[in-house]
Amino acid sequence: MAAISRSRRSASGIALIVSGALFLLAVVLPLAGVAVPWLAALAYAALAVALVILALGAVNNTVAKVSLFVGAVGFAILALVGLGLGLPAVLTTIGAVLAALGFLVGAIVLYVGKEITNTAAIIFVVAAILAAVILLGVAASLGLGAITTVLTVALGIALVVAGVYFRRAENRR
Repeated sequence: MAAISRSRRSASGIALIVSGALFLLAVVLPLAGVAVPWLAALAYAALAVALVILALGAVNNTVAKVSLFVGAVGFAILALVGLGLGLPAVLTTIGAVLAALGFLVGAIVLYVGKEITNTAAIIFVVAAILAAVILLGVAASLGLGAITTVLTVALGIALVVAGVYFRRAENRR
């Protein structure tokens, strides 16, 4: 891969770290009595940026590019909704489905295609699974709504760790 690809993958790692940190803050600050409702929207926007960077310049697989871009569009829709833009409810649902499936399929294709290193790929797939479970409401439909907070913390941690591995792996090359 070219040096440009490595720097873009490193940039996506930074965006993943920012997104994960924002998810963690979105969970921890309300527990401390500080209400910041737009933190989750910023986390979605940072995740959309990370996926766009990966899709446009850091991977070679066409299926992964399309999937990551679809996921980025879904997260962008969710970010706009979270920032207060009055979108129809059906568009929010479509955004959640696009984000979950695009992120999950893109991460799995990157793992199977060996486009990213093993540890980073596994953590990236775990983050995608956690995002899909949260966005598709799997825990809520099973009556485990309280688990969603724990899953969001796990998602934030997984995104931070994946971002660190993206940066670390690419800086060693």
